[in-house]
Amino acid sequence: MNHRLRNFSLGPQDLGIFGSGLTRPECVRTDQDGVWASDDHGGIARVTHNGVAELRGKGVYEPNGYSRTSDGAFIVAGLKDNKVFRIDSSGRVDVVLDQFEGKPLGTVNTAWADTQGRIWVSMMTRRERWFHALNTEPDGYILLIEEGKARIVADGLHLTNEVKVHPNGKYLYGVETLGKRVFRFPIASNGDLGQKEIFGPADLGHGALPDGFNFDQDGNVWVTIVTRNGIMVISEDGETHTIYEEPKLEALDTLVRALQQKTATSEHLVACAGETLTLPTSVAFGGPDRRTVYVGSLGLPHLVTFVSPVAGLKMPGEP
Repeated sequence: MNHRLRNFSLGPQDLGIFGSGLTRPECVRTDQDGVWASDDHGGIARVTHNGVAELRGKGVYEPNGYSRTSDGAFIVAGLKDNKVFRIDSSGRVDVVLDQFEGKPLGTVNTAWADTQGRIWVSMMTRRERWFHALNTEPDGYILLIEEGKARIVADGLHLTNEVKVHPNGKYLYGVETLGKRVFRFPIASNGDLGQKEIFGPADLGHGALPDGFNFDQDGNVWVTIVTRNGIMVISEDGETHTIYEEPKLEALDTLVRALQQKTATSEHLVACAGETLTLPTSVAFGGPDRRTVYVGSLGLPHLVTFVSPVAGLKMPGEP
């Protein structure tokens, strides 16, 4: 990790507001058309300084992690629908996948379309709701959809969260929220995944439940720590640096005890919410130099923004 990033930290006064009128902007991305965020009004919102300029699609029940295809369509995970959707440029919504081998998918977190036309789908759990898995053994998994057919490529993950194929196409990266770690799998030419690797520490720290992530040009992974209301950077050599956090220590300790005692509920997580950065869930780089950072969250009606000392890595479809 270079010294510019190692010495970089933020306070509440350094965080700006971008947009308004959003509801649960869990996943944020930038591309040639602007800044986009998932929105609980049922689709994907294009966000400007003045608010929501456009809502693409409707009827998705709690839109969550999404990506965009080369033809401009969004591939979206419906967190409470337990389905994968496609929203085309006109706003039409179609179901891509709603079951696997005759059974419900479980809690669908992210649908990531890669440059080869494949879709990688992360399921937090096979259970109907993610919080049903807070006190159980890991049963998260990843499906690969290719040429209309789905197959499991990874299993036994501990509350699988966001997944993304690295722009170099060599690795599928992802987050195990209850595992408190970032992982990656090497991708074979046929889409099979190799041996799982932990990127950075095997445990990100006390009550540090990761959610979403992105890459910078120096090879680091920027990850949101939802329960500590923070953003951590992990380098390829395993070094970590927290650039911002506002932990609610009493609530965090209560959550950790509940997880250990297997009595945790979604209310324990919600109680950890901060004020300036409220349960952050995703991060994206934008702007002309790719140093403007946009952060999505569970609890704010806008995106949080700041300027990074390093540029983000260009993702497929981004300017």
